[in-house]
Amino acid sequence: MKNNVIRRKVTVNDLMSEVQHNLRRLRKKNNLTQTQLGAKLCVDQATISNFETGRTVMTVAQLYEMYLIFGDEFDCPFIQYTGKENSIAVRL
Repeated sequence: MKNNVIRRKVTVNDLMSEVQHNLRRLRKKNNLTQTQLGAKLCVDQATISNFETGRTVMTVAQLYEMYLIFGDEFDCPFIQYTGKENSIAVRL
């Protein structure tokens, strides 16, 4: 049972690391400052910085908002938009 917990934590950490990398890459690709992206998500610049460095973890709602902002370019491993309204699927 303990091994399952460790495996889940590793998977979640890998997911969050990929999300952080994709967030910074897409923000820069779209010529957005952290302040501008924060305004779109209704958070401050420091929160975007914390997302990008891993000090703060995004909520599922924030992940979905990022998908709505960046579209299919916002690639998250294990997470797939299902095409149904307000619906995402998590594959572990």
